[in-house]
Amino acid sequence: MSNTQLVGQCASKASVQRGLGSSMVATHYRNFDALRLFAAGTVVFSHSFLIATGSEATEPLAGTGRVTGIYGVFIFFILSGFLVTESAKRTATLPDFMLKRFLRIAPALVVSTLVVAYLVCPPFAADGPLAFVIDGSVLNLVMQIVSLHSAGFYFANVTFYPKLNEADWLPSVANGVLWTIRIEVIGYVLIGLMAAASLFKARLQPVMIAIVISLIVATMAYAYSVKTKWISELLLVLPSLCCGILMNWLVQRHRPSGWIALASLTGLVPAAYFGVLPQAFCFLVAYPLIWFGGAAFNPMPRFYEGTDISYGVYLYGWPITQLIRHFVGPDLNGYEMTALALPATMAAAWLSWRFIEKPALRFKPARRQDAPPQSLRA
Repeated sequence: MSNTQLVGQCASKASVQRGLGSSMVATHYRNFDALRLFAAGTVVFSHSFLIATGSEATEPLAGTGRVTGIYGVFIFFILSGFLVTESAKRTATLPDFMLKRFLRIAPALVVSTLVVAYLVCPPFAADGPLAFVIDGSVLNLVMQIVSLHSAGFYFANVTFYPKLNEADWLPSVANGVLWTIRIEVIGYVLIGLMAAASLFKARLQPVMIAIVISLIVATMAYAYSVKTKWISELLLVLPSLCCGILMNWLVQRHRPSGWIALASLTGLVPAAYFGVLPQAFCFLVAYPLIWFGGAAFNPMPRFYEGTDISYGVYLYGWPITQLIRHFVGPDLNGYEMTALALPATMAAAWLSWRFIEKPALRFKPARRQDAPPQSLRA
């Protein structure tokens, strides 16, 4: 039986055998939406402590060297490296690939930026809502945000709640999560260029692996010596993206094992004990994440299937938490703030998915005709 016949017969199953080797399995990664939603939720969780108390000192993982939300960002980039690599392999041309990435990121970013700038912020402007809305500097900052020229969504004349002192920047930050968006786009460009150079094809995969491992080594060597902010942010998450790319290569030859995933997760304990958890995290969780993504059980309710609100949770978590801090006051702890912020954020994220993100994805180019049946949604 030919590989084409085998794929055709098994396309309707949860997993299908693929053609480069008997151990290579293409799995339907239906749990990735749950993982991305979890990662986005950790970001809201961390920012709830920061915004509620003005400090991350009481955040549960602050003592490990990074807060919970940063580990959530690492998870995001591992999954992104895995899924976007698969998307690149299934897309005919580099322009088509970049169009798919644009449609996934840009519409929701533009709309959320406009909503925050012109609906959320004006009531808190020192000179009044009308003066704020017609101020040309506001539009200028919006354009910088949506063009990825700036990640600092901050208005000096906006305060969501009283500042503790003149140096207190937190009450004026309209959205503090946008720094990762342009890093994500850099990752798209990197993966797209590797795909355009055919580095994901079998004969050139050793070159791809060498490049990715070299990036990891260089990042680990220079991450703490770079002073330029956006480069240091890139180096912070680049190992996670690279781990996702390598996992995409690995699952072509190896079906992830739950026992190996469990063994890898146990490494988090000594990593935390010896103070190297931030550096080791992506290497220890990449394999378990991909195993969980393709596991037979589904932790999400049936009604959630086909809905990915994680990006919206990420975009709207900060401004909604700022609003709650304004209306409720300074008497909440981080856990209480999370209990209020997360449901409201998920509601806003669902609206973003239903009316912005999902309609935009209808314009995605078709996948390659010679690609196997789609089992990954990126």
